[in-house]
Amino acid sequence: MIASGMLSGKSNKKYFSKKISFGETSAIASIIKWYDVKEKFEVHYNFKDEVIIDNGYTWIQIAPFDGNYWIKVMYDEKDNLIEIYIDVTKNNIFDDINNPEYEDLFLDIVVPRKGHIYQMDDVELMKAYNEGIVSEKDYKMAKTVCKKIISYLNEHHQEFLDLLKNLKYELEYDLENNC
Repeated sequence: MIASGMLSGKSNKKYFSKKISFGETSAIASIIKWYDVKEKFEVHYNFKDEVIIDNGYTWIQIAPFDGNYWIKVMYDEKDNLIEIYIDVTKNNIFDDINNPEYEDLFLDIVVPRKGHIYQMDDVELMKAYNEGIVSEKDYKMAKTVCKKIISYLNEHHQEFLDLLKNLKYELEYDLENNC
């Protein structure tokens, strides 16, 4: 399944992206500022509904050139972290550098504002493997990538949050001065 980081729907948004580097990773980083939202967008985790798109909300997305993951970081209108959502991907596709896409491998990692790390959609990945949608190689790769990301988040949680917050401020500045 090919997916884009951009959601369409009943809202307006400002969008800016650029190439970034952190450590040995190069990526396209994007910021989306939501405004004039006609209908809030909610997700449901652990028996709780969480709004992830509403007026004044901000998303940061990171699509690495050489990684098998795609990061979405969501903040509310008061700049509070809502969640970090990481898709495990087969490929990140950069045909349109301003709107990259990814080939989803079903497995996801969610880190809500409280900080607990959840691995999601194991059943979807297994079903896709059993139905021949995902190869054995990609199935094993998805599990390995997920395990490595969770390990990294456990070991470097605050450092990662600080990196994301600094990137958010940088992208907000760029958005205001380039759009």
